[in-house]
Amino acid sequence: MHQSILSTRVGATFVCLGVLYTPALGDEITVQNDSLVDGGTVAICPCFAADEEAAVWLTSPCDGDIVAIQIFWKSFLGGAQISLEDSIIVYQGGNFPNPGPVKDSFDAPALIDGGLNEFRYQDENQTIPISIPVAAGEEFVVSLKFFNANNTNQFLPSVVSDDSGCQSGKNTVKVNGSVWMDACALGVSGDWVIRAVIECSGEPTGAACLPDGSCVEGLTEAQTIDLGGFWNGAGSTCADALCLGACYIPATEQCVQFDRATCDIVGGVWSGPGTTECETPCPADINGDGTLNFFDVSAFLSAFGVQDPIADFNNDGSFNFFDVSEFLQAFSLGCP
Repeated sequence: MHQSILSTRVGATFVCLGVLYTPALGDEITVQNDSLVDGGTVAICPCFAADEEAAVWLTSPCDGDIVAIQIFWKSFLGGAQISLEDSIIVYQGGNFPNPGPVKDSFDAPALIDGGLNEFRYQDENQTIPISIPVAAGEEFVVSLKFFNANNTNQFLPSVVSDDSGCQSGKNTVKVNGSVWMDACALGVSGDWVIRAVIECSGEPTGAACLPDGSCVEGLTEAQTIDLGGFWNGAGSTCADALCLGACYIPATEQCVQFDRATCDIVGGVWSGPGTTECETPCPADINGDGTLNFFDVSAFLSAFGVQDPIADFNNDGSFNFFDVSEFLQAFSLGCP
């Protein structure tokens, strides 16, 4: 692998063997490490020799089947001819950076320059659908093996990475077709834009932030709600979950980071997991003296009269009866 990276901004051009890609239907979930969105910046890596591989380590959010693989393929100038590469390989999870045994592979993927290529069939005649069983929480590896070297010409198309930093333990390269290495250690600046689409046969699972601030993986949304927790989404892990949140403590007028249970113990007002700003503990206390009385009503009416944003109580950008109604409702509830 010869490191040569070009950065460019892209739109969302999604293609599937020459056919426009349509979003997954039903209970399909796309699992990915990258954060690329429409209009985002990618780093193109025309840095691969023949037989080398670019791979991502992914985790299934449910029991089901891998039904599609997505690979973002792009050249710096665009308009390159279709690239017929060696294969797409799906491995079992192993000991990073080394994948486990091969689960399945698909020969000669045809990659179109300029967007996210999606592959749903094992054959070019599109008669044999991809279907690779996976279990909830199972780690697996998706790899693109190169047939065409692109490390001699920086304008040739290749795989891309996002611009959000290279996550540890998520991206690998099979250097010279023989040795697996951490892509981050090789200087790759982001996560490879290689994804898997999983059709779930069971309810998706993810990381749950519990009331005591702890995190548990492999729970469904319903299980999380039963425990009074916050679900971080299908396929999420505790490594990515933010279980602490902003806690306003009226006694000290401080905003600190606590789990919900600790915030309750100190008599605080918790804003939720992952939050950094405290909610206003008493929104009707317009003058901020800690007491609700005539002076707050007067302050609200004065602000309302000059259309001060503090009087836009429902945050809809307008000043009308609804703001007055919500202020009176908050006033009647009193301060905590």
